[in-house]
Amino acid sequence: MDKNKPRYSTAKPFTCWLFCTVIDNFGDIGVSWRLAQALRQRLGWQVHLWLDNLAALQAIAPDAPAVLPCVHQGIRLHAWQEAQHADLDNAPAPDLVMETFACALPPNVHAIIQTHRPVWLNWEYLSAEDWAIRTHTMPSLQANGCEKYFWQMGFVPESGGLLREADYVEQMDAFKQRQPENTPSLKTAALHIFAFGYASDVWQKWVAALAEQEREIVLHCAGKPLQTSLSAWGNVSGSLKTANSNDTPPARTLGSLKIINQNFVPQAQFDRALWAADVLIVRGEDSFVRAQLAGKPFFWHIYPQAQAAHLDKLNAFWRTHHQHAAPTAAVQHAHQALSNDLNGAADLTSAQRRQHWRTLLAHLADWQRSARAWQQYLLSQNDAVSRLRDWLHRLNRI
Repeated sequence: MDKNKPRYSTAKPFTCWLFCTVIDNFGDIGVSWRLAQALRQRLGWQVHLWLDNLAALQAIAPDAPAVLPCVHQGIRLHAWQEAQHADLDNAPAPDLVMETFACALPPNVHAIIQTHRPVWLNWEYLSAEDWAIRTHTMPSLQANGCEKYFWQMGFVPESGGLLREADYVEQMDAFKQRQPENTPSLKTAALHIFAFGYASDVWQKWVAALAEQEREIVLHCAGKPLQTSLSAWGNVSGSLKTANSNDTPPARTLGSLKIINQNFVPQAQFDRALWAADVLIVRGEDSFVRAQLAGKPFFWHIYPQAQAAHLDKLNAFWRTHHQHAAPTAAVQHAHQALSNDLNGAADLTSAQRRQHWRTLLAHLADWQRSARAWQQYLLSQNDAVSRLRDWLHRLNRI
């Protein structure tokens, strides 16, 4: 054996630079952290993640260190200020640079891109709109002479796909197997709704509608915006405080409805909260995707934009969903009306809101079948990380 020959390969690992700016809430950091973990765990890349809000990461990953730079779960974390400066100390030259959600890179990163010519990618917001599919992986020549590509996550094979762990289905099945086998029948069991939404007056209206249903309903309210929207409402009996993790959460009651404040959970535990519920109301982007993968009936409380620009995105998604999930006419009509009500596209009367919920509960089995059909459509496709790897292979960059 040649003693001068290294025992192990000295080849440089594929290095990815990932940049995230936290605008508000947890969608930006939620997607960026999940993406960083997937690239490291699934592909074995060396991943460097630049953050401008460490507290946001600590909220979804409480065990993250309190000081940058650091290494957490094998991912190198660095500080930066969008469009101004990034701490590049000890960061090896990148093979791939990704801006999440069109954040603006600073001059010292642009200098690295011009010198080393990595693949440059804008990991865009999730959308089912036609333009997003048309522009997926489209190159755009930038002022610095380099090409930047656009990665459009989506729900169809022609898109950039969705983030999903390789063992997601196995984790979900194992969770279900641990649940009690003597679950009461649908006719007698309480319906558990997990709600994670933005602050809105609509929550008081929805609570009133749910309280007048014949079936007992438990509404698990997650997140301060939703909890605050209901905390000032005086028409619910009993006091309501967020419980400690070891306590049974206290509940307020109104008619057949119980309202419980759901404790904030780390991202790694979020799926379990979704799997344990019957109906999901989610917001943002990361929780929106996880609800679909869970295969449960759901509503999307989309991030509101000026001039109701969010409604085009919302409607494009439901058109795609209905095409592959094939809900019954009764379910689709009631769900569409309530979705519009939730997202400011319409303002139902109290009687209409109550009746549409009654329709969905009466056709719950059909609603569940539709949700599972959509879940299976998504699971039949390969995930976003696999598509990214295959695309880079086609570019001969890995």
